[in-house]
Amino acid sequence: MRTMSHEDYLDTRRFPGLDGLRALAATMVVFYHFGGPNWTWLSGWVGVYLFFVLSGFLITTLLLREQDRTGGISLSNFYLRRVFRILPPYLVILGGIVAFVVLRGEFHERGFPLALKFYLTFLNEFLPSFADGRADNFFSGSWTLGIEEKFYLVWPFLLVAVGIGAARRKLLLISAAMVTLLALVPLTSGGWVLGDSRVAIYRSSIHYFILAGGCLLAILLHYRRGYALLKPLTHPLAAIPVVAAFGLLNTNLDGLWTQTRQNLLLLVAYAVLTMLLLVVLVSPGPLRWLFGTTPLRFVGERSYSLYLLQGPVHFVVVQAVPGLAPHRTVSAVTVFLVGLAIADLIHRWVEKPLIDVGKGLIARQEARRAERGADRRPAEPRTGPTPVVF
Repeated sequence: MRTMSHEDYLDTRRFPGLDGLRALAATMVVFYHFGGPNWTWLSGWVGVYLFFVLSGFLITTLLLREQDRTGGISLSNFYLRRVFRILPPYLVILGGIVAFVVLRGEFHERGFPLALKFYLTFLNEFLPSFADGRADNFFSGSWTLGIEEKFYLVWPFLLVAVGIGAARRKLLLISAAMVTLLALVPLTSGGWVLGDSRVAIYRSSIHYFILAGGCLLAILLHYRRGYALLKPLTHPLAAIPVVAAFGLLNTNLDGLWTQTRQNLLLLVAYAVLTMLLLVVLVSPGPLRWLFGTTPLRFVGERSYSLYLLQGPVHFVVVQAVPGLAPHRTVSAVTVFLVGLAIADLIHRWVEKPLIDVGKGLIARQEARRAERGADRRPAEPRTGPTPVVF
């Protein structure tokens, strides 16, 4: 057993262990919403923060490796990838929900004339909660998409701006920009100490802090000096203390949340432990193998649609089997399995085909640029292929 070299990390095209982490995050969220009191120990509501750290890490890794490969970052390519990755499942699921409530004559009752203004502009987290007296519109969980999309309207531009300097100065410049970004978070927060409220947190800027943490991890791992700081965690035995610490916090977060009222410290600690867990999962070892197994990868690759589907699937399941209305283990398992089956169809017939369309558009765009001779900059020496994180 040994640590992973920086060269081996840069040569890694895909991180299969991260698919398993996506699967864990989606499962936690479903069981938090529908599993009842037997699953409160899992603190499943924090599963969204696993998604945030993962998203920041993967997106930034893709951009940094593109910069190494081509000498620059194409913002148009980035946004084409995001559009064809995010929008098709999102719009298909939202459209299905709208069609469903229209057929039931509940379009106005469930507040969709107002809700669509938020959902179609990715201002999801600012939509007044259905808990305020409105009927559930089955799509309130999409608030996390509003957070991510606004973050990625800003972050790639910042990365391009600070990445112009000499290669040996890039880590310093990018890290300084990241520290500045994180330092501004408390000034814009909707409230750090949130007591027992899980609704008030929707509008808190802590989410941007956690997304930025994933970005910072990608920067540290990409450059040799930063990687040297984290290299000890790539040893297989490092997984033991990291997983133990993460599991201990994850399973006790609900109690600590209400007892200590140190919500800021708890969420920051959770983000940091998730970052360390990502280092373990991209490194060779038993944990990466476990999280990269076929069943976990299957769920992880469909986790985006599964996450968005959980609300409408629960409603339909309860309509079909009223006995599943109480939140308990069998209810959560049923919602998970039915949601996963539908997510698989969306993955096969919508998500993957449209991702391929996006890749085709990017390839044709690059070919036209090459023909026009628009990009004559010599590519920097490449240490490894770009990862498949589309």
